[in-house]
Amino acid sequence: MKRVKAFFKENEGLAAILFAIMGSNILFFNQKGWLMNPVYIAGAAIVFYAGIRYAWTQRKCFLQARIWKGSLILGLLFSAMVVVGSKITAENVVFEAFHIADLFSFLFYLVVGCLLFFDLYLLSEDKKITGFIKPIEEKKEKSGKKNWLIYSIILILAWIPVFITYYPGIMPEDASVSVAISMGSLPWDNHFPVFYTLIVGKLIYIGDCLLHDVNLGIALYSVLQMVIMAGGLGYLLYWLEKKGIRKGVLYLGLAYFAAAPMFGNYAIVMWKDPWFSELLILLAIFLYEHTVEDRMSFLKGRNLFYYAVLIVLMCLMRNNGIYIAVLITLYLLIVYRKELKKVLPVLVGSIFVVWFITGPVYKHVFSAENVFVESIGIPLQQMARTVVMGGEMDQEDREFMDHLLPLEKYQEYYSPNLVDYIKWAPEFDTPYLDAHKKEFFKTWWSMLLKNFDLYVEQYLMGTYGYWHIGGDTNYELVKVEVTGNDWGMYQSSPFETILGYPMKETLNGKYDYIASGLLVWAVLVNVVLCWMKKRGNYIIPLLGMVGNWLTLMVATPTAFGVRYIFVCVIGLPLLMVYPWLIPGRKEDGQK
Repeated sequence: MKRVKAFFKENEGLAAILFAIMGSNILFFNQKGWLMNPVYIAGAAIVFYAGIRYAWTQRKCFLQARIWKGSLILGLLFSAMVVVGSKITAENVVFEAFHIADLFSFLFYLVVGCLLFFDLYLLSEDKKITGFIKPIEEKKEKSGKKNWLIYSIILILAWIPVFITYYPGIMPEDASVSVAISMGSLPWDNHFPVFYTLIVGKLIYIGDCLLHDVNLGIALYSVLQMVIMAGGLGYLLYWLEKKGIRKGVLYLGLAYFAAAPMFGNYAIVMWKDPWFSELLILLAIFLYEHTVEDRMSFLKGRNLFYYAVLIVLMCLMRNNGIYIAVLITLYLLIVYRKELKKVLPVLVGSIFVVWFITGPVYKHVFSAENVFVESIGIPLQQMARTVVMGGEMDQEDREFMDHLLPLEKYQEYYSPNLVDYIKWAPEFDTPYLDAHKKEFFKTWWSMLLKNFDLYVEQYLMGTYGYWHIGGDTNYELVKVEVTGNDWGMYQSSPFETILGYPMKETLNGKYDYIASGLLVWAVLVNVVLCWMKKRGNYIIPLLGMVGNWLTLMVATPTAFGVRYIFVCVIGLPLLMVYPWLIPGRKEDGQK
């Protein structure tokens, strides 16, 4: 044994490459669908080797409590994500069984995860990497507001071809409901947020008044959203520049946003998600400026007012905003617990304003209320899976489920990844559900006690895309059409009609993006890094993204959908450099 230890001590490089080769082979062998191509395996071995050697040179740092605990937490979550995720296949109702070999896989990915996240921590503290991304303060370049305008104009120019391709814009099916509501064809319904519907309706009305053409209204909407989105993303890049991020890194962010066609599509599509996500990004920037860099500046009347406005607008734009606001409020109440007299009225008052507008005002003025079925997607799916998989139910459970939807119909409409097929089924009795909300939760609990395993399976399958780094699908990635309607709204397709080139057809096949779960992990890693560095206040700007993800994990209607987590899509440049915006770790005893 002593000889073995001595051999490895004298040959650290050889030992590292040995473990790297073993690890890369195990990785490719263990991943379904990965062929054992020697070129890829060798490449993975090089990455493993670099990570092992880098971690080994800083092994004393790993002994510090927060660092090994943070690495272990992320490693455990990473390992569980890989192993559990391997049991799920998109569009497959079956959740594969666990085997004894999965224990070995869990231990392997735990080691890999700990190594990976310890290396990421070291990189965030490495002066060479820090200097490459964010130079020292003495060398920080001054940033003028003109750069904000330049960035925004570049983005607009990059997105114009997409706008022309789909002129006058893109109106998905759910957006057509907002249009129908604004035109009086449907009753008001806050499932399609009233505030957003008013914006859509007003722009279509203006277009109709100007040229008696509703298509002009859609074009006005597209232009307005494109300008707002370009302005917001341009401001994010300008703000990062002010924080000292090198221009070379910023230009990568600019190229990321300007890359067609996805961002051009989201710049014009008639969805509330781009507006909502931009408000969250602006809120993150505000919180960084006034709760992190200058904690006491948050207490100024002007800044408290700005905070309240951002919170109210965010909540009015999408219904899950109120839950994000509550999360941020609770965190800020802890941070400013010694200044409660100054912050409490604004923090709680802004939430009250949202409740008052979306409650009494919407109900009195528009007769609009939130739809109950929209908030119970996950519980409804769990109950449906129990029926489909032949789970245990008593007579009362069966009767209630049969009232909602005839029992024989669950097999036809159930999909583990999407609740819409059930809740919008012609046979689904929504009025009955609205009249029996207490019975719904009672039945849900009753079935949970008898079918815990099926409930867990459905939860994991129903949220799959928001925690797994590679299991996404293109569902709800983009929309490209104007939904069929009776108002004369249509796409004129200028490239086809004028140039005869099938631009729209070609562009439709070019959309792609990284998995949503990978974005979630980028947020999670940043949060844990803040904790590892003893910089808990730096978590505050990330709470909007965290809260948005948590609402999806509690009540998402679908297992996939980049649009629902679009704040992380446009926030990716911030997430990628955030570890270097966090100062170095505070040592014990340091204030």
